[in-house]
Formats: sequence, structure tokens, C-alpha cells
Amino acid sequence: MSERQDIYGDIEAFWDVLDGEVYALTDVLTVSIQTIERLRTAARDVYLIFEKIAPILRTMEDEALLELGYPEQSLPFLRLETMRPLSIISRFDFIVTDERISVMEWNADTPTFIKESFDVNDRVAKKRHWMPVNAGESAELGRSIRRAIEAATHRTGERPHIVFTSHGDNIEDRLTTEYLQGFVDGASYCPLDELEIRAEDGLYDQHGKRIDILYRQTFPVEMALLDRDEEGHDLGVLLLQLVEQGLLEIINPPAAFLMQAKSVLAVIWTLHETGHPYLTARDHQIIARYFLPTYLEPDVFLERRCRFVEKPIFGREGDTVTIYQGDGKVLLSNEQRSFSEQASVYQEYRALPTYELRDGAEVAYMYGVFVLGGRASAIGVRAGERITGNRSYFLPIGRLQEGEEETR
Repeated sequence: MSERQDIYGDIEAFWDVLDGEVYALTDVLTVSIQTIERLRTAARDVYLIFEKIAPILRTMEDEALLELGYPEQSLPFLRLETMRPLSIISRFDFIVTDERISVMEWNADTPTFIKESFDVNDRVAKKRHWMPVNAGESAELGRSIRRAIEAATHRTGERPHIVFTSHGDNIEDRLTTEYLQGFVDGASYCPLDELEIRAEDGLYDQHGKRIDILYRQTFPVEMALLDRDEEGHDLGVLLLQLVEQGLLEIINPPAAFLMQAKSVLAVIWTLHETGHPYLTARDHQIIARYFLPTYLEPDVFLERRCRFVEKPIFGREGDTVTIYQGDGKVLLSNEQRSFSEQASVYQEYRALPTYELRDGAEVAYMYGVFVLGGRASAIGVRAGERITGNRSYFLPIGRLQEGEEETR
């Protein structure tokens, strides 16, 4: 039996090899208890800052929201508050060094990497004789999903028809969605292309049954807003209108889309940099400790001649990300340019740490820390090139005993 088969062979419904290429590594990165605690503290504190900024965004004029990169079609729905908290399942991406933890972005609406972190990681760590990092977090994930369903049920009425959806032909999206569906008794699955929207009536599944609660963990609102049917109807707008009219509940809620825009980081940094009194002394300390300077234009970095990163506001998985030298020349750019027409933010560049695999290959890596309804939860590591894209690897992590040194 191969090492890969020994580690991943009995893990059901998992894609350790994806499209013929290795996705899940057989190496294990060891992490100290102190680093784990630092990460969860960072996620908790950073979440509180985003939560504090949400009321500001909801009171902004439409023109200001457009300047922050929100699609015009989304404006009528950005202020909807269908449930608290802001997001049910979200993920912060962190750069971690001995000196500091820096938040790169918040995947508030449609975070991936869920099954890897909540389920697979600790099973691999156990097989490699390391301590678990995320013990008990899969149970917390289930409770979080069920609480969100219960909250939505107060608006839909008893015995709601609950449907989980994703792109049916994307194995990673589908298996992640089915993993989440498994936490909810009686929930169904319907591929995105088989959903039917009936304006001012409801959303229907492949069997013609009206859906009360749609769980769309891997289907982003900004992508929905680009969808049109054969007759030219804006399907994403019609979907959000159903939510606005109380004919459908969606999870994550609309507030998660509001917070996912990377331009929110620029809002936070501007409030901090100008010493805005809306923020308390404690808020300013958190921002200084964890946030990177982020702007809607690159001018500040060019003036200071320091490296910076250009990121599309609603980009994902490194697509269309470019790293620049202080003189504005391109240092590194992702070959995928799917979001080149989007507005961008410009963030101070911090290099990812690197790790040497057993085969001698060196990978850059980042930590993802999940937040369940405001509570810091599972931790996972993605590894790859200096711009972590959709070709990144899942690198399992194991917890060290007190006093043991981390691998670097």
C-alpha cells in the first residue's frame, strides 16, 4: 500500500487527487499550542473589528458603495439583515511569522477549505502520530449550521424545505456541500443548474418543490448577479428579490456578501490611519497589530517605494492577483485573469513563510482560521506558490506537545 493510500484511502468523499493532480500532501506541518492560540485570538479580535464596521457600510450612500466596488445590481440588498451574526461560516486568511500575524482577507460569504480543516486534517494528524488541532470543531460546525437553520425557520415557518446547492459537476464544491448537508436531517441537494426561480413566487428544486431555505456555501452572490437565463432575466437579482420579499432564506446571509468585499479592509485602515473616534483605543490596537495598510489606489505605496499587492475586490483563490515592486514594476502575477474587469484594492505586501517538503520542494503557506458565528474555530493550511491560487495544496497540520519546536 502506498503512503498516499494509507493516509487518504479510507477518508470517504474526499478529493486528495483532483483532476489527476495531487491536492492533499502527505507531509504534516507541526504547529505549537502557542501558535494555535495566537491564531484563534487573532481571528476573534479581527472579527470584532469587521462586526463593528458593518453598521457604517449599511449607512453609506449608494455612490460610496459603488466606489467600494459593490455591483450596482446588489445595492438594494446590501442592507438586508436577515439574521445574526454577519456570517455563519467564514474564514480569515493569515500570514504568520514569529513577529506578527497579518490578516490578508476575510472570506465571509463563500469560504472553501471546509472539509479539509474540520474533518480531514485531524484524521491525517492522528495517522502520523501528531496531536489534533481541531478537536471537537466538526461538532461545533454542525451546531452552527443547525442554529442558522433554526434562525431562518423563524421567518419561513415550521417544517421548511431545506436545500443545499453547488455546481454539481465540480467535485470539490459538491462534496464540500454534501458534507455540510450531512449535519442537517431531512435536507436535500439540488445542483445550481437545476434550480428554478419564479419571480415574486419562489425558488424551486429539481422536483418542482418550493424551497424555503437555500444553503449556498460555495456559490457567491457576485457570481449569481452575473447569471442570466435564455430570456435575459437577471437570475441573481431575482434570487435576492425573493430574499427581500421574505419568500426565501439564504445561508450565508446577505450580510456575508457585504463583508466579503476586500474594499472593507481599506475602509478599516482609513478609519484607523485617520484616528477616527468611531474606533476605540482597543480597536486601534487590534488594527495596528493584525491589519495591513490597504487602499483603493496604489499611490501611497508608490510614494513610499514599498512593495504592494493588487487584489480584485471580489476575487478568489489568487486569481488576478499581482505583486508589485515599489517602483510599480510587476514582481509576480497570477496567470489567471478572470477578475481583470473588477475594481481592486492595494495592500502592503508581506511575504508568506515557506516550508520544505520531504521531497525537497519548497512551498509558501498561509493559515486559514474559520469563524463560526463569531467564534474562532478550525485551522487549516494551504500551500503553494507565493500567490496562493486554485492550484494550492492542502497541507495537514499537527499539534505539538508543550515545549516541542515547530517545523519551518
